[in-house]
Amino acid sequence: MDTITHDELYNSLINGAKEVMNNRLFLNNINVFPVADGDTGSNLFSTTYSIVHHSELKEDTKTTLESIADSAIIGARGNSGLIFAQYFQGFSEGITAETVITKEDFILASKNGMEYAYQALDNPVEGTMLTTMAVFYDALSKEPSGHETFDTLLGKAFEKVEDAVENTTDQLKVLKKSLVVDSGAKGFAYFIKGFLDGIRGHLISKDITEVEEFIPAIEQHDHDIVRYRYCSEALLEKESDVIDLKSLLSDIGDSIVQVKGKRKTRVHIHTNDPAEMFERLSGHGRIIEQKVDDMVQQYDRIHNRKYKTVIVTDSIADLPKELIDDAQVHVIHISLLVGNESYIDKLTVTNEKLFDLAKSKNIHPTSSQPTIKSIENAYHYLLSYYENVVVFSVAQALSGTYNAFSKAAEQFNESKQTIHVIDTKQNSVAEGLIVWEAIENLKADKSVGEILSAAEHSVGQSKILVKINTLDNMIASGRLSVRAGGIAKKIGLKPIISLDEKGEGEIFKIAFHPNTALKKILKHMKHINETKGIKHYAVTYVDDPRLGKEFAEALKGTLNKEPEYITKSSGVIALGAGVGTVAVAYITQ
Repeated sequence: MDTITHDELYNSLINGAKEVMNNRLFLNNINVFPVADGDTGSNLFSTTYSIVHHSELKEDTKTTLESIADSAIIGARGNSGLIFAQYFQGFSEGITAETVITKEDFILASKNGMEYAYQALDNPVEGTMLTTMAVFYDALSKEPSGHETFDTLLGKAFEKVEDAVENTTDQLKVLKKSLVVDSGAKGFAYFIKGFLDGIRGHLISKDITEVEEFIPAIEQHDHDIVRYRYCSEALLEKESDVIDLKSLLSDIGDSIVQVKGKRKTRVHIHTNDPAEMFERLSGHGRIIEQKVDDMVQQYDRIHNRKYKTVIVTDSIADLPKELIDDAQVHVIHISLLVGNESYIDKLTVTNEKLFDLAKSKNIHPTSSQPTIKSIENAYHYLLSYYENVVVFSVAQALSGTYNAFSKAAEQFNESKQTIHVIDTKQNSVAEGLIVWEAIENLKADKSVGEILSAAEHSVGQSKILVKINTLDNMIASGRLSVRAGGIAKKIGLKPIISLDEKGEGEIFKIAFHPNTALKKILKHMKHINETKGIKHYAVTYVDDPRLGKEFAEALKGTLNKEPEYITKSSGVIALGAGVGTVAVAYITQ
């Protein structure tokens, strides 16, 4: 076997991808570099899954490999996934054979793939997947003109790759400390093994159809806390070639990888400011996909887990980040849609940027609830670490998020894995305050039953009052008709918005001046405190922290007690409320 056909090459590459997919959990288990977040297997799974299920066998080698490279870029996740995708891009561009591939053709393509992978990184590190790619090419190129058959040459190169994987333990300090090999390097070795098996006719028959990107528990070791918090990725689409974006982002993070296809580019970075990353990228193509993983949270969940029960909520619940971090709350982020671009609430876009985008595009942004599948993946992940999951959802009357949370929980509860979903019948800071109380009960070592009972009581005793500064957003979102909104604006209407006992929006009070609206809120709060007793209250603001602080000071003067917290609102709330909005929520005794 001195040559292979392009369909044999395709089937063998698919076989290699399946071999990686089948070893996802083991790769997660040994993942400690560059961050001990246990997701290399899941990231490579996403990349190879896309190759297996989206690439196509075309009429010739070139277009077939282009299909594989494009599919890899679309599915690429994490450092390892992007490097792997760039390898395929280089491999596809390095092939010249039409339908029959010689050993020399394959070696040249492997060299090109290796070089593209190195070029994808701002700071290549040896002892990783890159090293095994280089060793693979080097082993292939030793005797390209010898009498060895294609599969014999590959077999000898695979042995060198396996040796290189074993050597990674001594190449990187963190691997030696944990006594593991590099997970990305091992993933590439799995790929070569599957590819070699395919060339020899041993195809994997099992078809993997479900993407489950959950992260299992891994062996605990002492690792340094990462310098940058968020593993962030963007998929851009542009008609012309995208420039080298690594220098554009170099001052806001590290682990920068750029994978360029013909029309799509995926960029990966570890950063503390995902919103700034996407702001910079926005002028270099249409952002068609965003992903942000919290590496600090992943690390803490693996190595510093505090409780046996985890609290989950959606990003509409307004809570300070430090409270979420301290209690290890898992947040399901809502998507914010601006025309044909999607952003991640509280992560990849600020409220101020949302208002700018709405103005520049002359369009009102909307929100989109999480998919059932994405929530199922989150449940899988959390149940790897926790015995119980308690979910607090935005009001069912306002969003389909509650139904998605509940539907996703069904299969787990059927198998006796306990997930409890609560409709808070609130949103914004009121939803957040209910979650805050549950956090306090979790810290006090209350049982799941006690946490649920207290939460159900608080749902019935909670209220939100929203002081609107402008009616423009309510009109733009359709909550007020253009005609009614125009009349209301002309007479200077400043309504105080709330939710009723079912969680549906209502006008709580009418005012014609901001100061009058404030007085009415303070009067109501004083009355409730005197008649029922306000146990807890909290404040949120949309865009101006000064307004939030002043509002909190006025409430403190009326109630003679501090709010539990003051925090910025979610983008979802900002879209409906508009600039200058502040809100207070309370729970009575």
